Amino acid sequence: MRTSYKQNEFGEIFYRLMRTYKPETVVELGVLDGYSTLHLCKGLQMNDGGRLWGYDLWDDYDYKHGDMDQVYEMLREAGVSSYVTLMKGDAFDVYDEWPDYGIDFLHVDISNDGEVIREIMELWHPKVSGIIVFEGGSEERDNVEWMDKFDKESIVEELRTNKLINDNYVYYTYDKFPSMTIMFRR
Repeated sequence: MRTSYKQNEFGEIFYRLMRTYKPETVVELGVLDGYSTLHLCKGLQMNDGGRLWGYDLWDDYDYKHGDMDQVYEMLREAGVSSYVTLMKGDAFDVYDEWPDYGIDFLHVDISNDGEVIREIMELWHPKVSGIIVFEGGSEERDNVEWMDKFDKESIVEELRTNKLINDNYVYYTYDKFPSMTIMFRR
């Protein structure tokens, strides 16, 4: 399963967040091969409730992408497919399908950079009542090859200066690569 989350066992973090906060409505933007999806669903299964909606561009994404049917089959084999709905959708469009404060937990992993985080927060902040988790937030992650090559904006700087984030969230960045920023709505 392709994911930078696996090397430092971020799946356990996703699982523990589900078990601790017991969200009913979970939305994931960016699924790839389903690593985080699997662990989020395992947590929902242990809670005996909740549902995850996973959006991805799948084969419409020009770069590294997963296959929706293969991800669904992996989740079925793991016994957690009843906790998830996988869909094709663009993170910058599907937010309007959700009511304000209708999402308990949002996970964002869509080639994140500072600009992506800023735009996602502007669109999705009104929809989330609880926790937002996104891939990235460390200096090391800001300096990966593709961020430098394409001159992408720093996530660290966006976190430091974004008024919406700083006025509405308490957050922590777990620095182990690729890093993960967990934001709790005030």
